[in-house]
Amino acid sequence: MHFVSWDQPYPLTIKKFKEQLFSSLKYKSYKQENFTVHKLRRLPFFWPKINGILFKHQLTILSRKLNIDWIITQGYTNEMELPKDIPHIYDMNDDQVAFAEVYGSFIYRIGFRLLQVKKTIEKQCKEAQAVLVVSEPLANIAKSYNTNVHKLSNGVSKKVISKVKSSKSQVIKDSIVYVSSFNQWARPIEAIKAVINLKKVFPKIQLTLIGDGTEVSKIIDYIKVNKLEDTVHYLGSIYDQDRLFKIVNQHQVCLNISEKNKLRDAASPIKVFEYTALGKKVVSTDLDEVISLGFPNVEVFKYSTIKSLQTAVEKALKSEDNYDKIGSLVLNTYSWEGIARKLTRILAENEKIINVDV
Repeated sequence: MHFVSWDQPYPLTIKKFKEQLFSSLKYKSYKQENFTVHKLRRLPFFWPKINGILFKHQLTILSRKLNIDWIITQGYTNEMELPKDIPHIYDMNDDQVAFAEVYGSFIYRIGFRLLQVKKTIEKQCKEAQAVLVVSEPLANIAKSYNTNVHKLSNGVSKKVISKVKSSKSQVIKDSIVYVSSFNQWARPIEAIKAVINLKKVFPKIQLTLIGDGTEVSKIIDYIKVNKLEDTVHYLGSIYDQDRLFKIVNQHQVCLNISEKNKLRDAASPIKVFEYTALGKKVVSTDLDEVISLGFPNVEVFKYSTIKSLQTAVEKALKSEDNYDKIGSLVLNTYSWEGIARKLTRILAENEKIINVDV
């Protein structure tokens, strides 16, 4: 397997600038165990049309040299369009248009237009043999450009979660965990406020926050200013999966909360899959993809106020239902190994179509 990406010349130095400028038609390759990473050269700064030509040229040479059967691409700018003669599967894993509309700054939106993101996504979908998507909302977008659309959601690590589940760790009563990239849509302060309000009902309630992001400084300051160290615990990012899931498994309720908008509706909720595989009760914003999954352990609520979140968490903490059955189903249905097998079948089926066409 081969991975292709840009060789980014940043932070830019005179040496890197010269190297990128005078070697812009060459690429560098690095062997990593059983796969190879290829870094294609690009000119520094902002040259969308020229970098697009360089990308196609280098990728054509690479494809011929390696006799590549398939390219799976996630490119959504005109700098990363593929040569027409290379068969490819387009992987749509986010609504890039929605991101620009909802969170894009003025500068971002200028770049969005110059890089022709919307037009490029449409072109990639139309020229692809098949399109992969991670959610139903994305499938609806893709189907307007290509009839051959396959949904491959995010998955779970069956080995790690099975190991954690078999350890039978003690669950802390009235405990909540929230794992997230704490960016502008995560609303962690509102989660903290809801938990504080619930102390009247659950005096020993605990909230654990795990992750990194733009809102972390606000989280730390809020905990410190309001002296919440005994109730709210911020652990930062945990990259050790065994440790992460062991901590999550010790909590009674797991949160999947965010703003509701087109971008968030179209995301594949990996945390919902992981929490459910552990057999946990989940409280989630009423995101379209979460609703379409229909997992019985997920308490879906309309995120309009802190009170609405508070009510949903209270209901979840009082629930005594057992979710081992749905946990086992998700663990088997949405394992990364299972998703990889589905992708292999999709490639094989579309290879037959190409051979017939030829």
